[in-house]
Amino acid sequence: MVKFSGRTLFEATAKFYQSAPTLTACPNHRLPEVAFSGRSNVGKSSLINALTRSEGKKKLALVAKTPGRTQMLNFFQVGRSVMLVDLPGYGFAKAPKDVVETWTRLNEDFLLTRGEQLVCTVVMIDSRRGVLPIDFEWMCMLREGGVRFKVALTKSDRCKEEELVAAVAACRLQYEKVCGGVARGDVLVTSAKTGDGIAALKTA
Repeated sequence: MVKFSGRTLFEATAKFYQSAPTLTACPNHRLPEVAFSGRSNVGKSSLINALTRSEGKKKLALVAKTPGRTQMLNFFQVGRSVMLVDLPGYGFAKAPKDVVETWTRLNEDFLLTRGEQLVCTVVMIDSRRGVLPIDFEWMCMLREGGVRFKVALTKSDRCKEEELVAAVAACRLQYEKVCGGVARGDVLVTSAKTGDGIAALKTA
């Protein structure tokens, strides 16, 4: 497995590299990849922006309020060290059912065929919603496919403290059911708005 330091990694400038509507359109490169996956409107783009710094004031990833705006695999290169991959959201989206199913298959095919080049997948879960059945199924798919993954609970700033504590406990329980245990850094609490958990995610 490729090794790199997350803390040093995210100090480099990030830039958009390429979008791919299909697996065959994915860029041919040798950098390790970190994928960001989750339900539509879970906050993938916001978290990527919080993790990275781009040239000028322009945000790296486009943030949309409408579920289903990310429709392709979007690659972002961070320095010369790693490629971040923003995946289309799974689950509900304002798009035809057959289109959503195509996105879901694209996600699965990408995650299950990248091999060791894909060093980690961050499964993002809205802390207000918790782990829904589709999230649990997604984690099971990754586990069965041998894909290393961590969970990032997003939008923690929108939860009351007691709600967040309960959400973390429930998520850890579901993660343990899938993986057989929960190590430090496997389940992280984040907020793109306040920056909470961003440093921890960089080094997880």
